[in-house]
Amino acid sequence: MTLMDADDRYGAVSRAVHWIMAVLLLVMLASEVWFEALEHSLSEASLMAWHQSLGLTIFGLVIFRGLWRWLNRARLSPPAHWATMAKLGHLALYALMILMPLSGLATSLGEGDPVTFFGWTVFGYGPETEWLEESGEDVHELLANVLWVMIGLHVAAALAHQYLLGDRIMKRMA
Repeated sequence: MTLMDADDRYGAVSRAVHWIMAVLLLVMLASEVWFEALEHSLSEASLMAWHQSLGLTIFGLVIFRGLWRWLNRARLSPPAHWATMAKLGHLALYALMILMPLSGLATSLGEGDPVTFFGWTVFGYGPETEWLEESGEDVHELLANVLWVMIGLHVAAALAHQYLLGDRIMKRMA
């Protein structure tokens, strides 16, 4: 097993980061559900601290993954007839995974609340800025819905490649 991507398979780093991010993104997108489930046992501030910490972790992994992908850019490419759609789909996913934490940050800063990363304060309390809070929250919710759709399309495309086109693309990431 190699760390770097090969012509026929993603390397261990790409695969690990992909699946870790997949799990974390699903946890984050379902956070509204787990917020409600845990609201009686944990404070809203505690839940938000976990949400922020996981969001910042995903943001860091996106940056790392983008750099790692750049290092591996010439190694693995989609079939030529799907290259444009694959590039656009991945670009959209990366954009969403970058804009989501930024809009969440805007919401928290607009509320005047601190932003923490597993107990460390990244941004402290500040003045409340209503327009920043409201627009950040609206954008954050919209992006979450778009991200759900993009994840669904990503999974559908992988399944179509695997089972309809028969190019065994899922083996490259397994």
